[in-house]
Amino acid sequence: MTAPVTVLLLVLAGATAATLWYRERARAHAAARLGGLLGVDVQVPVLVDLEAREDLRTFPPRHQVAASSLGVVVAVGARLAALPTEIAVALGCLIGVMAYLAEEYIAERRLARIETQLSDAIDLLVGALRAGSALLAALEASLTESRPPIRPYLQDIVGRIRLGDDPRQVLGDLPLRVPCETFRLFSTALAVHWEVGGSLASTLATVGRTIRDRIELSRRVSGQSIEAHVSVGAVMLIAYLLGYLMWRTDPDRLEAFVKSGVGTELVAGVILLQAVGLIWMSRISRSDS
Repeated sequence: MTAPVTVLLLVLAGATAATLWYRERARAHAAARLGGLLGVDVQVPVLVDLEAREDLRTFPPRHQVAASSLGVVVAVGARLAALPTEIAVALGCLIGVMAYLAEEYIAERRLARIETQLSDAIDLLVGALRAGSALLAALEASLTESRPPIRPYLQDIVGRIRLGDDPRQVLGDLPLRVPCETFRLFSTALAVHWEVGGSLASTLATVGRTIRDRIELSRRVSGQSIEAHVSVGAVMLIAYLLGYLMWRTDPDRLEAFVKSGVGTELVAGVILLQAVGLIWMSRISRSDS
């Protein structure tokens, strides 16, 4: 593998590592801001053995390893198809990035759905509490009206409290099962009420409005980023379409160019830059940054 391609691969690896670090840093700052608003520590410790509770898995289910494995399979397949090593590796990176972003998009849509269900469940809780119901009875009422995917998690909360588990431990398990700021806010509000008491209906009403505002903001950001995503997809499609037309016009000359040293480096570099561009576009269009 030539030096320019090696440098591009190192740049891609560094950009990926920086993206992951920034993502974790943003989550830590969000948790710190939430703790400052509520006056409590929202870094919930692991209070139960999550691996021992296989009946209730973490939501949403992630398949990041499968997405990365697809890139490796494509790279190996492209190399077996007699493509140069640099181009095969670049194609594997591009397909792996596309598969990873597709898996992330599906997970975000599932998370948006369960957040919407959480806001609806909070509205039911507030109505039941203002009607004079106890907290556990209000939770059972919201459980009755809930639907998957949030229903198993509410059922787990009600069932474990009914069986005598510590409510703070049960509520501390919820944001570990659904790693999202809205569920952390909801569980923290309930845990604080269980600890110190107070008017829970008004607190949950504020939490519900906050969650709905967050969902609305996420939808607006997603709607505004569609145009940019379509533009990036169109540019990538045009590039491959032009390559196909050039190959149809003079296949021998194009194949000779691709198999030459300079041509291999240029093609591999373009493909790697497309992968970097996809990651960059995905990061700047996220609403939780």
